[in-house]
Amino acid sequence: MSKHIFWIASFPKSGNTLLRAILSSLFFSNDGKFDFRLLKPINTFENKYRLNFIKNKNQNDFNSLHKLDILSKYWHDIQSKSNLGFEEDMGFLKTHHALVKYENKSFASENNCRGFIYIIRDPRDVVISWSHHAKISIDQSINFVTNELSATQWNESNKSILNKNTNPLVIVSSWEKNILSWTENKWHCPKLILRYEDLVYDKINSIISISEYFVKNFNFNFPNLDQKIENIVKSTNFTKLKENEKKLGFNEATNGPFFRIGKKNQWKDKLNNSQLKLIENKFKKTMVNFGYNLSEK
Repeated sequence: MSKHIFWIASFPKSGNTLLRAILSSLFFSNDGKFDFRLLKPINTFENKYRLNFIKNKNQNDFNSLHKLDILSKYWHDIQSKSNLGFEEDMGFLKTHHALVKYENKSFASENNCRGFIYIIRDPRDVVISWSHHAKISIDQSINFVTNELSATQWNESNKSILNKNTNPLVIVSSWEKNILSWTENKWHCPKLILRYEDLVYDKINSIISISEYFVKNFNFNFPNLDQKIENIVKSTNFTKLKENEKKLGFNEATNGPFFRIGKKNQWKDKLNNSQLKLIENKFKKTMVNFGYNLSEK
């Protein structure tokens, strides 16, 4: 099997889209100036149209893809180079899926993985962002972020022939389990782990780290890199992204604007003591390991 997939992975609301904006400007623009249209080559894996081929394989299975025991049978088939429609040796795929097994069937395989970047965000801020995105309470959002059985649904697509009422699941699991499933896997493919906070507040060095990762592991060449980085920094700041979304729209926005605030440490003003304690007690070790200081409340 060819190693054709480069995964861009994260728990939901952790900066995956910002990372894709940076990557698309780096790879698919001449000058580094971001435009939402550049995101097209870095598409979401869990898009319903990718399941169309299953109809010709097994009609009963196609009608039952909302069941994980059925969907999981096809995870690796969906990721074949032909079904993904990749024309180049390598293609980018975004996912929020935890790198887990269901009934001994793994979501993804080392055999087709060229490499991956995983982006992490402070779970206390993820809770706030997910609450706004999903239009649920903070307590409901905490339950989603801390529950190892958490799941979302595959994205709708006008190219999909799947019944509108059939909603395949994305196993995101908990914040911690999602992170550890990717960052501690034993795959022999190059990985880069980034923090959202560094991507926002130390963007130049983060972009340099990304470019060095691709140069070192894949011999990529980025002409005019200094100029590109300067333009990427300017065109992917949150104010600019919000302006462009308001002006041009963004097809990944479902419940209001996609780009909201994007700042770190929002939790200091938004979460109460019991909410903080719940999150920090659950994720203490992993938070500390990735440089997130615990509150003093």
